[in-house]
Amino acid sequence: MVATLQSFGIGVDYHGAAVGPAFIRVKLKPQLGVKVNSLLKLSADLQVQLGLANPPLISPQAGYVSVDLPRPDRQVARFEDYIKSQILPATAPVKIAIGVNLEGQLVEADLSDPNTCHFLVGGTTGSGKSEFLRSLLLSLLVRHSPQHLQIALVDPKRVTFPEFERMRWLYSPVVKDSDRAIELMDQLVTQMESRYQRFEKAGCADLSTYNQRSRQPLPRIVCIFDEYADFMAEKETRTALEQSIKRLGAMARAAGIHLIIATQRPEAGIVTPIIRSNLPGRVALRTASEADSAIILGGKQTAAARLLGKGDLLYLIGAQIHRLQSLFATDIRLPSV
Repeated sequence: MVATLQSFGIGVDYHGAAVGPAFIRVKLKPQLGVKVNSLLKLSADLQVQLGLANPPLISPQAGYVSVDLPRPDRQVARFEDYIKSQILPATAPVKIAIGVNLEGQLVEADLSDPNTCHFLVGGTTGSGKSEFLRSLLLSLLVRHSPQHLQIALVDPKRVTFPEFERMRWLYSPVVKDSDRAIELMDQLVTQMESRYQRFEKAGCADLSTYNQRSRQPLPRIVCIFDEYADFMAEKETRTALEQSIKRLGAMARAAGIHLIIATQRPEAGIVTPIIRSNLPGRVALRTASEADSAIILGGKQTAAARLLGKGDLLYLIGAQIHRLQSLFATDIRLPSV
């Protein structure tokens, strides 16, 4: 790679490499006088010269430029290798598994954190979106009892959550049509308002404080909404859902209610500014276009269009983007609690 870049008149020094499950990150330091931008433009040239199936992802990092090359012997990040089944106490933070980083460590998101309390997830067919949602859900179930955690599932395609339809954690039966989806979101808004009334009477600011003081703790509620685009065709449905998401996104974190909304089609007409501004956490699996990538990650972040699929993802937290490999749960076994 260094020789190829030199043939284009770009001098770089090799600063080592890190090996992840799906790709190898080569670290290059541009020599004095070499502009980073000249490196960023060479993605297609490196694809041709190095014989790669996809253009490599090139991005500036602290002190170097990273070039991500796909591994020919790609590894699977198996769920059971990273998460052990153990029921945590009610006071433990509720975290969801996002994926495995280049150091081989599991990266998780704390749902009580304002930056990661609600999520927008996007990815096209073959990106691994359904497997990501299933492993995320399983990471909650194996560590939290139904007394401390309830799950609401929306599955219009009826194929993402079949193994979870009779689990004890369900807040309500799995929702499969638009009328029930509107009903569910209205129920969550009502639940949020009723919780805030309880908090006010108890002199508490949020769910954690209330549960520490109360003899009857309230469970956290996580709503996982697969294929949001399926509900956007009718204007009435769309308006009703957007208003509920807006209210929950703005206020539900302290009440212990969290939204994870996923779509295969993160287009501007589906993922509207109202949705984006109220879902701070972002996960982009491979997208069908650069425009779709920018809608999920914001700004000019088009890199999700060049991901490898099958769980290769970009996780945006604050202003930082991390490239991770989603966990893969080969055998869904619900804990018996």
